[in-house]
Amino acid sequence: MASMQTKIKIAIIGSGPAGIAAAAALLKKNPGLKSDIIIIEKEHHPRHKLCGGGLTPWADEILDQLDLQVDVPSCPLENIEFFLHDKPISFGSQQLMRTIRRDEFDAALVKKIRDRGIEVREGVKVTDISTEADYVTLATTAGEVRAEIVIAADGAKSFVRRKVLRDDISRISRLLEVLIPINENELTPEFTDKKAVLDFRAIRAGLQGYIWDFPSYIGGRPFLNVGIFDSRVNKGTRADLPALLSAHLQRRGFYGNYQLQGWPERWYHPAQQISGPRVILTGDAAGLEPWLGEGISTALSYGPIVADAVIDAIETDDYSFSNYRRRMKKSQLGWYLNRKRNVAQLIYRPGFSKFLPAFGRILSWYMDLRKW
Repeated sequence: MASMQTKIKIAIIGSGPAGIAAAAALLKKNPGLKSDIIIIEKEHHPRHKLCGGGLTPWADEILDQLDLQVDVPSCPLENIEFFLHDKPISFGSQQLMRTIRRDEFDAALVKKIRDRGIEVREGVKVTDISTEADYVTLATTAGEVRAEIVIAADGAKSFVRRKVLRDDISRISRLLEVLIPINENELTPEFTDKKAVLDFRAIRAGLQGYIWDFPSYIGGRPFLNVGIFDSRVNKGTRADLPALLSAHLQRRGFYGNYQLQGWPERWYHPAQQISGPRVILTGDAAGLEPWLGEGISTALSYGPIVADAVIDAIETDDYSFSNYRRRMKKSQLGWYLNRKRNVAQLIYRPGFSKFLPAFGRILSWYMDLRKW
């Protein structure tokens, strides 16, 4: 790729769901911005992406609103089981959720936004960033980019956050995942019953989260996506995630030498800094939720909020984004994230295991809200 020296109004760093949703929301509010936006992505699509891959009706609703529905293989689920004791709490619905593979999903979103006229530069890594009065300078592996506004959609380990914003306390959840090939003639109940399983019993062993079993298909072949989520929303001794996940696999009769892969998630707090002069964070860079670690729908939901803030900045010539934190806190998304944080801090606190029966009632309430 030839070295680029670009001046642009809006540069979006990261082409996952959060970055693509921000671009789509901006186009919906002002189609004239099409030539004023570039998306910079350090990888090439389709790129490997660790994720449980659960798409809820909430996510599909946002995809519809932003004209981002894409045709990728998915596994529709009609049942979900929560394990608090040996007997699960079960819920059923024909539109509960569906699982996708993130490499396919993200690549399709990128194609969708490209088809709408947005330039996506892949294989370009941002190596430095500096803010001036009138622009932000991005040093990249393919040259310099000067942008009036930078939207950071570069994940939990956000380079932009670390370089530009005040370093605050760590709010990082941890996840591990393994993919287990399943014999098509011996499908597990997750496939035959079209169900997802969330197992909270490891709370008794200090886990601040759960273990999941999701059905998925890769290249048409069935794979069980098994993972463990540790919110780390409360202080205390950290659970041994590999040991807990290994014990879960063995209980299920999986004894293979499976490759564990891990990734972080940042969780949202209304007091954290999520913007600076000419810089605004979105998606995992700003924070998700630490109860179930629901990522895709949350990342997509940031899009319209970010777009509103950017449009206001352009129209008022005020690029401080000083009101973005307040805007987020007062939004439906901010309320949702804050509620989920409060619930997570309650149910994942040390000693809560004796209240697991009451937790079951909370789960029933949560499912009845139908905000999946």
